Parts: sequence; structure tokens; C-alpha cells
Amino acid sequence: MFGVLSVVATFALAGGLNGSTPTPEETVAYFVHGLEQAAIPKYGQRAEEPLKQLSRSPAIFTSTGPNEVGDKIETLRFIVTRLGDCIYRTEQQFEEDREIYYRLTYEMQLGGVTALSFDNPPEAISLKGLVKSCSTDTEGSCDLTREPEAIGPFFGEPGQAEQALAYFHEKFCPLKP
Repeated sequence: MFGVLSVVATFALAGGLNGSTPTPEETVAYFVHGLEQAAIPKYGQRAEEPLKQLSRSPAIFTSTGPNEVGDKIETLRFIVTRLGDCIYRTEQQFEEDREIYYRLTYEMQLGGVTALSFDNPPEAISLKGLVKSCSTDTEGSCDLTREPEAIGPFFGEPGQAEQALAYFHEKFCPLKP
């Protein structure tokens, strides 16, 4: 039991904005997408602008830089909202010159998530036991039959994500059989 408690304490001490205890939304943002202040999103933009955390609850992270072509300013935005103790919505948006051109939203039931697995290098994540639904304004972005437990992108460290999942189940959403 000591090992689990020390893992939980390690994530809790490092997790929140300005060193504060992480909110449920910040915890989910980390173990689902690896989102935290100053993380580098290697996804979409030509420039690797570090993420900025704008809000803790809901947890909102953005990164702004030139688009892949270099002719417009693009913002990548992630919003994680708590809908219930174990139910969260994550939304990914791409904006060019303040106009949203892509949006993907997942509603996730996280009470049964027992383990995480990552591709190599970790760019996407699978949450064993995840139940999700999704919606999008872009055709083909929301296929629940192909990879029902997968979510992407993931920008963090796998070990810290596993710590965040343990912390989440310990503090906010007890693991359900």
C-alpha cells in the first residue's frame, strides 16, 4: 500500500497549476492527453509552442502558432469538463484566425478504467475499460468501432499518466468493478 500512496502523492505534488493540488479536470487532462502547463504539443502546428493553462475547472489548455502552411495563426485548444464523479467531456478544437475549423468531443465514463497503454513513441493512449461516445464536425474523425478504448493525441510521460490515473481513482472516482 505504501507504493500506491507514494505514487499518488508524487502526482499530487507536481500535478496542479502553480504546484497546487490538481483538480479532477486537471488529473483527467493529464492521464488522457498528457496536458499540463508548458507541455509541447507535437500535433498540427508547425511551431512547437508550449501549452498554456487558462483554467483549472474546466481545465483549458491552448497552444498558438503558425499553421502547417505558415499563412495563418492556429490555436490548438483542449477543454476537459467534469460532468459527474467519473464522467468527463474532453473537447479538442483547432482554430485558424479565431475561427474553429475542427472540433472533436468525447464523453468518457472513467470509473472502469483499470490500465493505460501507449503506442511508441507515446502519441496516442488506450484506456482499458473506457466507455466513451464522441461527436465531431469533421467526417471520419469519430469512429468508435475501430479503436473503442483509444484517445489521442497524448503529449505527456506514460509513468506520470499512470500515477495520475491512480490518483484519480484514489481521490475523485473509485474504481468500479
